[in-house]
Formats: sequence, structure tokens, C-alpha cells
Amino acid sequence: MNEHSRSSNSSNNSNIVEEEDSHSRGMYQSNKQKFRFNLILMDEGEYYFDDYSASYYPQADTEDESWAKRTKGRILVCSSSIFFEPDDIGLPIMRFPFKEMLAIGELSELQVQPQQSSHPFARRVVSNTSQSSSLLASKAEIFYIQTNQVVEMKDNDVNSPYSFKKLNKSMFKFSLNYVSLPLILGNMKVFFLYSKKDRMEHDMLIKSLIEDRENRLQFDLSLLVDINERNRIEIKCCKITPLVENPGRLFITNVRLYFQPMNNIEAQRINHFNLDSITKVLKRRHGLREIGLELFFNDESSSLFFTFKNLNNRDEVYRLLTMELCKNVLNVNLEQKNYLLKWQNGIISNYEYLIYLNSAAGRTYSDLTQYPVFPWVLSDYTSQTIDLGNPAVYRDLSRPIGALNPTRLATLQERYAQMPTDEPRFLYGTHYSTPAYVLYYLVRQVPEFMLRLQNGRFDAPSRMFHSIQETWHSVTNSSSDVKELIPEFYEPDNQGGFLANDQRLDLGIRQDGKRLGDVILPPWAKTSSEFVSTLRNALESEYVSQNLHHWIDLIFGYKQQGEEAVQANNLFYHLTYEGSVNIDAITNPFERQSLEAQINEFGQTPRQLFKTPHPQRLPLVQRNYNLIIDNNNNNSIENDFDNLNIKENNNNNNSTNNSNNNNNNNNTTNNNNNQEDSNNSWGSIANLQLKNSFKNHRDKVSSLYLSNNSDIIYSVSQDASLKIYSLKDKKQLRSLNVCELALSSCQLSNDEKHIVIGSWDNNIYIYTVDNGSISDTLIAHDDAISCLKLHDNILVSGSWDSTIKVWRCNRFGGIGGGFGIESVPIADFIDSESEIRSIDISPNGSICVAGSEDGHLFFYDLGQLSLLRSMRIYHDPITCVRFTPDGKRIVISCIDGSIKLIGIEGSEIFSGTVNDQINCFETDGTSMVFGCERGIRIWSLATGTELRDLSSVSDESVISINVSINRETSKTNILTGSHNGNINLWEI
Repeated sequence: MNEHSRSSNSSNNSNIVEEEDSHSRGMYQSNKQKFRFNLILMDEGEYYFDDYSASYYPQADTEDESWAKRTKGRILVCSSSIFFEPDDIGLPIMRFPFKEMLAIGELSELQVQPQQSSHPFARRVVSNTSQSSSLLASKAEIFYIQTNQVVEMKDNDVNSPYSFKKLNKSMFKFSLNYVSLPLILGNMKVFFLYSKKDRMEHDMLIKSLIEDRENRLQFDLSLLVDINERNRIEIKCCKITPLVENPGRLFITNVRLYFQPMNNIEAQRINHFNLDSITKVLKRRHGLREIGLELFFNDESSSLFFTFKNLNNRDEVYRLLTMELCKNVLNVNLEQKNYLLKWQNGIISNYEYLIYLNSAAGRTYSDLTQYPVFPWVLSDYTSQTIDLGNPAVYRDLSRPIGALNPTRLATLQERYAQMPTDEPRFLYGTHYSTPAYVLYYLVRQVPEFMLRLQNGRFDAPSRMFHSIQETWHSVTNSSSDVKELIPEFYEPDNQGGFLANDQRLDLGIRQDGKRLGDVILPPWAKTSSEFVSTLRNALESEYVSQNLHHWIDLIFGYKQQGEEAVQANNLFYHLTYEGSVNIDAITNPFERQSLEAQINEFGQTPRQLFKTPHPQRLPLVQRNYNLIIDNNNNNSIENDFDNLNIKENNNNNNSTNNSNNNNNNNNTTNNNNNQEDSNNSWGSIANLQLKNSFKNHRDKVSSLYLSNNSDIIYSVSQDASLKIYSLKDKKQLRSLNVCELALSSCQLSNDEKHIVIGSWDNNIYIYTVDNGSISDTLIAHDDAISCLKLHDNILVSGSWDSTIKVWRCNRFGGIGGGFGIESVPIADFIDSESEIRSIDISPNGSICVAGSEDGHLFFYDLGQLSLLRSMRIYHDPITCVRFTPDGKRIVISCIDGSIKLIGIEGSEIFSGTVNDQINCFETDGTSMVFGCERGIRIWSLATGTELRDLSSVSDESVISINVSINRETSKTNILTGSHNGNINLWEI
């Protein structure tokens, strides 16, 4: 619905003559809260033009008596009707549709016969004449409306169904205050004449008037807060609220954003907002067109929705706000990844994440066609009590609501199979979110919205929201009902107020004889507040947390459209999907209106956010641990694991060399990492302190390890040497020049008796610690070995020759225990077109990932020895790839400082930027420690934020990292190898 009010500007070329009504404007502006009229009372597509102080003269025995009983109020002139709002709230607002009018004119032109009509406040017009015998006309400039219908609404200021009074040529008399009647009456006569045209011509004429008014409206510079503000843009727009479009001017300066409505319906002549208070600007669809912007402010609970004439205007304002003026606007793409990361780690709730996803997908409280959608999560609405720890009480979130009942689904699938193929087929002829469904739930809270949507009536009582159990039965059984829920069901702060008939609305009597009142709750909820609180607890339960990603796939993700939607029984009418139709290309106004009406009826599917499976939330125990670690890292609170039910690690090693990281390789000690094992987490890593530093090589330290007892350091370097150093004795135990070219990587066996070494001479070497010598040499690649990864009896190597090879390792008896590599690889992957830079193997040994020089990431199945998938992560070289200890996520770094966290299925969870070149890193699934060109940086993987920059302690370029936890002391140690040959030992 659009609304227009008068402007102080006038045009001789306009059919509508405008006059400034300063008296009525000033009087009513100060008492705006007394008005009952609002834009929701108009018809769809109706425009509000002007309002005037007025008096209404009811029927009486004499005209003197009618004069004495006159009722003060306001006349409101709209494009399709005239409203009269009495000041007395005990009287109804009257609406006179132009299409039902027979005549409108000055009373002085009529001769009136005092004959009763069918309306108590009307008189019948007998004839027109140039002579007038009206006493009223002699006292004031009075005009009449002759009509066959009047619509009464808001009697006693109650939102009840409108009363449509059928009349017989009845006459209503009014006078206007402070303005010249001929001018205003001339305007009303124009609308009356237009109403007699056919629909297309009528709409075109009204549109022409509106455009003329919009073009003449200029922003009132006297309303600026500060006269020194500089204008950046002035543009036509509409302010959008549910079922209402209020046109005006958007005026943006270097300091503030102003909205000046074209009418005086709002409490303020102008709205203004500091640009610094805007935190988010999102592009929106409206009426199937990409013309909307939604602005969010500091408190995150308030927003403004504007639409513009076209996409170019919208994008111009978007660019100005986000690129130039609003300093505090968040990066929307980064925000999406941050929210996913925070949700996974338990930093934000399921409710908060769903609210965010709805917003990111274009859902907004300002537009009922795109209202936020929430899932049904419970399926038990009949029991006396409910146990939220019992999985049986929950709905299957992996299926759309329409597929929960197999019998209904079979019927729908049969209909789908029989549909003609000349148009896109659909499984469901309705949608899970429409304006009607939103108001089905909210009718008790905003009855005026339902009255607007239902043309002044409530829906039939038997179809209205009556019982939770009844509604659940309908959405799981009816072939035409697949509606999901709305956020209000999960907001305890509102105490379930939308479920109670606190306004004492007369909603009617059902076919079973029951009067509609409060919504009937399940037996396990005694009050609306308890019901909503229980639903919220269910939404945040561990069952929902571990399954919510399936529902996200259906509503916002890869199962929303295409073949995946077909397979998931999640296919809706094609016009509900974004991009299915270009509304701007439709020139026929009737066809366009018909299409818009269809969408309002069918609903709109949210914008698709994910093209790959959505990652699962981390288990509760790990989320709790991440929260503790994140708090410790930020607030220096001591670790306290006593209240966590954390599993013991069954590995018999006394310490965990959790990881070894450089740009090429990582550690093999304790490969059976478990994300739920607290011993695999590093603790308060932000409290890292430098404990020891010494020079051990002449060139870059390319790879290094710390022994299980945190005493021995094993390192290799580009100076071609392998060295073994005792921290306890502070002396070199072994030193060997392995070959003539640089050593790029090494892997330490679990028993610490063998070191596998990769070299630039294309060879793999095995060094036996007890013998102090090379025990085996393998010609492995056609170019330099760049990275290695050892996991149990499998070794994976990457090379500058762009190949990845998988080798089987053998262990046998003998002095020191034999260790060898079979001379022929069991797999030779040639999928990459550039150098392989980094390799890692999942903790369970099933998947290998490899990052390349040209930014590709490759996934390999080590059981089937086959490529699972490849994807372009960056356009620059990948420097390091690492699995998190749970094996479900992968962290990737780029040479430019970019980092990404992705799910094992390839979906992106988070991306960020470290302000330095990343050479290597390690992660425990909660924190990340980066080896950069200017030292060490520590990040939280739970929040995606930097915790500490250690470049002030040591700014050496870090080439390799190893993180280990000594289980005897529970201390976390970090070794770093530098470009100048130094090795640093850090400790928490």
C-alpha cells in the first residue's frame, strides 16, 4: 500500500490543486497520538494524499439541530476513498469508496427533502437545482457525498471487523475548516471521476498524479539538525512497514540520514539518524524487485526498510552508505562467516543464528511476504509432561514439514509425477511462509493486519489459530498446509503474548460451537509463557543443535533448489524462488499485479545462502570447552575443567605431539586425536611466553618436532642438515648432513625411533635415531619433495612436480625396530596443475587434503585411493592446510594472509585476514597459532578474532611450528623455526 500527503508546492499543470493547511497541520501534529486513522485502513494499492480539519453533520429533524450536533474530526482524501475520523473515539471512522459514490459536490447546489434514509446519519438527495433552501449551506461551506455504501471501522477504537453498510442513494454532509472548499472539492471530484474509468486507465491516471507530486516535493532544508551539514544525495523512496509503503524523500548528508514523508501521517515531520549509528546495510527484495535497503542500528533490534524506484537508485545509496559515509558498517560477507563460526562453537545460540540466517537471506519483520521463518522442533503436543532429553519428542529436522507424513507425501508425489512438463513442476502447492500464515499466528497481537489482508474481516473461525495440537496435526496431515513457525514462538521475553486474546477480540464461533479466545496450549504447558520458554529450551537442546544444519540445508541451503530439492522432497511452486521472474520486464500492469498477488499468496522462498551441505554444530562438550578457552584467552581466567564431562584419551603415550606445522608438513605423533579430548586443546594460548632461544642451523628451519617428554628437539633445515638437540643438557646430540640439497620436511614416527625426511633432491630418506644414520633412501618424485604427512602405516608426499603420492610403510624387527617404505606408491595422483605446497591427513586416516601453488584444494579418499573433490580456494598460493582434531573442519592459509575454515564437505564456515604473510600454522580446533613473516600471531577459532600479536617479543620470520602438550606437566609447548636458523621454545 502506498500513501501520499499534500505538499506545499503546487503546479498549474496538475489536476489536483494543493493548499497548505497550516492550521490543521499544526493542531494535529501536536496531538498525533489521538488519531485512530492509520495507513493500514486503506485498500491494497491505495494512496493517501491529504487530510483536513472538518465537521460532520449527522441526520436530525432540523438542520439547526444537525448543526448543533455536528461532529468534529478529520477528512482524509485518498486515491480510492474518503475517510472521516471523528474526534470522539466512541464513533466509528467512516470510509466512502469513490466507486460506490453516486455524486459529490457543494450542498448549496442541492435541494434536500427531509426523508429518512437507510443510514441514521444520512439524508436522501431528491434533485439538483441551482436554488438552495439549505440552512446549513448558509452557515458554512458544506459538501455532500451521495453513496450506496459506507464502511465503518474502529468503533470505540476497537479492532473489530469492518461494518459494510449498504445504502440507497444516501447523502452525508461535511464542512472543511481553514481551507477553501472549492479547491479541495475540486481535487475530490477528480478522484471521483477517475473511479468511473476502467481499472487500467484509473491506475494510470492515479500514477500520473502521484509521480507529479513526488517530482515536486523537495526536501525541507530548514529541518536539518545542523546547517553546516553537506548534502550527499536526495532521492525518492518509500519507507516500508508491514503492509504499508510510505513514500517520501531520503536526504543524506555527511553526518545524518533524513527521511521526509510525503504526508503528515507520522508523529514527526521528519526522521533523522546519525550515520555513525548505522551498523549494517543489507540489500533487499520487495515485490519481487531488487529495490530495497534495510538499515540496522547500534541496538540491533531496530531497522529501517526503504525501497527505491529502481535497482540503480538502490545501489547508488548502498554504495554511498557502505563505501563512504558509514564508518561502523560491518562487512556482510565476513559477518556471515563469523556467525557460522560462532554458532558452531556455541558462542551464539541456535535462535540467534536462525535470526541471522533469516536476515542474510532477505527475511525481514518489515515485509510479511518475507517474514522470518523458524522450524517446528517438537512433535509432542498431547502429553501431560515433556522430556526435552528424549529424542522421540522432536520433529525430524532432516525432512521438510511436508515430508514428515509418508502417506501424505506419497499422495503429493503421485500428483507431482502426473503434472505436465511444459511448466516447472512442484510438490507443494502452498508454501511454508506466507503473509496469511504469519497473521494466522499473530492475529491476536496485530488484528488490524488481518483485517487489512482479509478486506476488513477476520478469517472464518474454523480456519483461525485455535490450538497448538490442532495446528500441528494440520501441518503434518493436510495436503494444503505445510507452514513452519515464526520467531515469536521462541522468544520468552514476549511471554507468549501473541497466543492470548488480551484485546478481547470477537474472533467468532467455530463449527464445534467453541468461541475463539486464547490459543489452546499442549497439556505440558500451563501458561503461554511456559509454552514459549519450553519451545526455546527445545530449540537450544542438544538434539536440535546436532540436527539443525539439516533444516538449514532445506530452507537456506543446497537442498533448497534444483535436483537436491527434488531428492529431498522440498520443491515448491517455481515463482516462489528468487530470480524465477523478472518483474521489471513485464509491461502489462494486469499481468504484473496478478503475478505479485500470486507471490503474496504462495509466499517467497528465502535467498539461497549455501550451495554445499551446512556444517554441523560442534558437540556440547566441545562447545563448552571452546567457551571456557575463549574466555580464558580474552580475560586471563584460569582454566577450570572440573565441571566438564570430558572423555579421557585412551592413547597410552605420556604426551601429545598434537601437531607439527610448516608450509609443508605436520606431525604424526598421536594421530588418534579426538576433538572431545581436552588434552588435545592447548589452554590459554594467549598467555604464551618465550622460554628459550638458540641458533641450531645455518639456514631456514623447514620442519621440527619436540619429543614426548618435551626434552628433545628434532629439526631439519634448508642447509641440508638434520639435528637432534637436548633441551635438558643444552647440547647437540646428533648432526647429519643428509644430502647436498635442502631438506624441506620431516615426520617423526610415534615411537620417536625414525624420522622420515623429504628433500629437494627428489628423495625421501629414513633416519634411524638409535643408529644415528640413514637406513633407507627412496627416489620418490621427478622434482623436489615439498611436503610429507605420516599417519600409521601410510605416508603421503607432495612435490614441485605437482603430484601427490601415497606410500605404504612397513615395520619389522631388528636393531632399533625396522622401518621402511615400499618402493612403489599405492597411489599417484596427478590432479594438480601446480606445485603441492601442503598436505594433511584426517585424524582417523580416511581423508587427505592437499593445497597447491595456484590456490586449489584437493580431497582424497585414502580408503578408495580416489579423488573426492577439488575446489579453488584462492588465486594465490596456499601455504598450509590442517584438519581440526575432530576431523570435521579444515583450516587453509594463503600467502597473502587470508585464512579460511571449511567443513569436510567443502562448505565455508569462516574467512579472515591476518595482517601478515602466513608461512605456517597449527590449530587445536579452538585456537590457531600462525607463523608469519614478522613473528607469531594467535587467533581464536571460536570467534575468528586475533588474541595476541607476539611480534614485539620476536619478529623473526617463522617458517615452521610444532605444538605439543606434555601430559605429565599438562604444559603446552610451542617450537618455532626461523628463516635465520634459530629455534624458539614458547610455553604457556
